Amino acid sequence: MKHKKAFEIQFNWIFVLIAGAAILIIFTLVIFKQRSLSESSTNSIALRSMESVIDGTSVSTDTSSLIAVSDLSIEVDCGKISIGKISKQYPRLVLFSPSSIKGNKIIAQTMSFSAPYKSSNLLFMTSQQIKYILIGNSDLIKSINKSLPSEINKENFSSYDPSKIRNSNNYKVRFVFDNLDVSPLGLPPSLSRMPDGDVSALKITGNLDKGSVDFYENRAGSFVSKGTSYYIGKAALIGAIYADTLEHYECNMKNVFAKHDIVTKVYIGRTNGLKDDTSLSGECRQAYSNSVSYISRIESASNILSDNLPLSESEMNNIAGSSESLSIQNKEAQKFSCPMIY
Repeated sequence: MKHKKAFEIQFNWIFVLIAGAAILIIFTLVIFKQRSLSESSTNSIALRSMESVIDGTSVSTDTSSLIAVSDLSIEVDCGKISIGKISKQYPRLVLFSPSSIKGNKIIAQTMSFSAPYKSSNLLFMTSQQIKYILIGNSDLIKSINKSLPSEINKENFSSYDPSKIRNSNNYKVRFVFDNLDVSPLGLPPSLSRMPDGDVSALKITGNLDKGSVDFYENRAGSFVSKGTSYYIGKAALIGAIYADTLEHYECNMKNVFAKHDIVTKVYIGRTNGLKDDTSLSGECRQAYSNSVSYISRIESASNILSDNLPLSESEMNNIAGSSESLSIQNKEAQKFSCPMIY
């Protein structure tokens, strides 16, 4: 009897332990589930807030603002924004930014893309916790420095002296070089321990009108080339500074040219109508006749650039050259008091 009673007591304790463990597991799962739901809800709200920021700032031109947001990590990819496990695709999204935006303050800026007529607003975003270091004393670097919002964490050095670069505990650092050979340059000692990919550089060869941009990132203490692309106009160049990867930059520019293609088709129709308007003077109709071929070239190149990556240097130059010629014809139309082409 004593053995049976002792066995029953041991069994009861085992049952209590098993039941207690099961209850603890259930409560733990419930807590984790509630936490996961709470995080998902928070991330969903933050993503909707980002949508509002994008919609609100995209309609303004040549503006900049400092926006308070939830202190979350926002991942930006080609047409996609992710916060935690919540993400959303945005077809034809034009948002030049670093791949990761952290902190509770976002800097948003807009500039219009014109070639030569305006076709879209380019939206730029970054974090105050990213440092931008401009290297050079040229007019181009001075113009870029002036174009970037004052809220951005930026420094300007006339020449590249690694010993002068300080580590301010930024999670990303981006260098901008003007016509300087970046590939053999080593990282500043103060930044040598930053993870690969968190220090990036952009080398600009050209001017505000057009040129090429070379993308670099840190690998094992040095800048490593990640490829070359091209730009037309200051807005696209500023976009290359905000976008920290070649892929992100070109994806956005592809969307820019898709919009430019649509707008250009409208101008082709309008200019053809003006060309055939017999109530206008011969000088007017001649200016329109000359313009049709230039606009058609812009449309053809924009269509190609909107469908294919990498961006074609020849098609970019085609748009730049045709835009310059079209601008001359627009001035001719203005000189003879004709309706403007754009």
